[in-house]
Amino acid sequence: MTWKLVGVVAALGAAGLVGVEIAAQEAATTPTYPQGQTMPWGQTSDQIAWLTFAQIVAPSGAPNVKAAEFETWASDQDIYRTNPVWPALGTAKKLQMSALGRAGLTHGAPRTRGALIVSPNGCSPPGGMPPQGTAGIGSGYPAGACVGEEVRRNWASYQYIVRNNLYTQAGMAKAFANAGLTVSLPSDAVEFKGDWVPVATLKTWLGLTDAQVAQEYYVNSATAGGVTTSYALVSFHFSTKQQGNWVWSDFEHERNPGRCDTIGCHDSYGAATANVQPNAKPWQQYGACAKTPQVAALLGAAQLDRVWNHYCLKGSQVTFTQPDGKTPVLLGNSMIEAIAADVPIAQSSCQTCHAVASFDKNGQPNFNALGQSPIGNVDPKLMTGYKSADFLWGILFAPSGSSAKARRN
Repeated sequence: MTWKLVGVVAALGAAGLVGVEIAAQEAATTPTYPQGQTMPWGQTSDQIAWLTFAQIVAPSGAPNVKAAEFETWASDQDIYRTNPVWPALGTAKKLQMSALGRAGLTHGAPRTRGALIVSPNGCSPPGGMPPQGTAGIGSGYPAGACVGEEVRRNWASYQYIVRNNLYTQAGMAKAFANAGLTVSLPSDAVEFKGDWVPVATLKTWLGLTDAQVAQEYYVNSATAGGVTTSYALVSFHFSTKQQGNWVWSDFEHERNPGRCDTIGCHDSYGAATANVQPNAKPWQQYGACAKTPQVAALLGAAQLDRVWNHYCLKGSQVTFTQPDGKTPVLLGNSMIEAIAADVPIAQSSCQTCHAVASFDKNGQPNFNALGQSPIGNVDPKLMTGYKSADFLWGILFAPSGSSAKARRN
């Protein structure tokens, strides 16, 4: 991956818009959510979220190809196969069903799966695979309509995974047996997950016109279930390895119903209104998320399409708990968790859920831990007999075959 904003960030820094000391923020009243925690080097996690946002949604620069930078990275389908391959520019986007939905795990009521997930190209109905999903009830999302998931990993992540043979069960079994290997991705690793819906579905769901979609949403063509059509990006989150437990950032489109439900929306760096508390009635609108001058300048200097102004940082997460060491920190997405995978926001913690990503001596993922839908501090018992995969749940898709030589197109 090419980081394109070094000069941009330097220019903004000279203008006093990046790297400035963040003023004391309005205290968030939602007790389970931290806002803009300051990292040891002085930046807040919310600032990191926006700087990364500007880098990864920027146009890739590939000639004759419409692709944001993250769309040029390797997908789970590219990596977790017997012959991993870095995708060629212009490779058609293929969406998959929600990983959590495909897992068939009832959150809050754990059960062990005996077989690995199969992730065909396709999309999930609301609530993931179980038709009785309840977390998204009231969202108004059309019954039976699909949600396509996309997971991308940058070059640093790809290199680490393939060099350590962590893309098949056989490779992970060898890694488990290697007592000297602690799975730990490099500090420039970035992981991205996005949820897309067909433009036709989006228009029906929210009553939008073609003009509104074109002006407010990032749209690209994708194939799901063998059919290629236009999809709109409605939600995404990414994690970056600036610290051992990663920095987690969650974004939603401003028109998503219920985007600030349960935990509110908290952005100390990019939102003109730093704290938005949950509506009394769920699944209502929260309005536009006006940007602060520093983020408006950042997005302008990066020459991003204006559609990106309509995406909002819901929050960032860098710790498992509040300072008391007990109260869980929550972070979840109305589309990625609640609608697509039937995971209640009150039972969502990006960091904790990914912290239990691990595999056993046979290279089998830790389905039991995932099924717990853990929040707060990680229970060591969940990791007994497993080796950490350094927060990567992509291992759910690892085939059983022995490792083969990876290649880069």
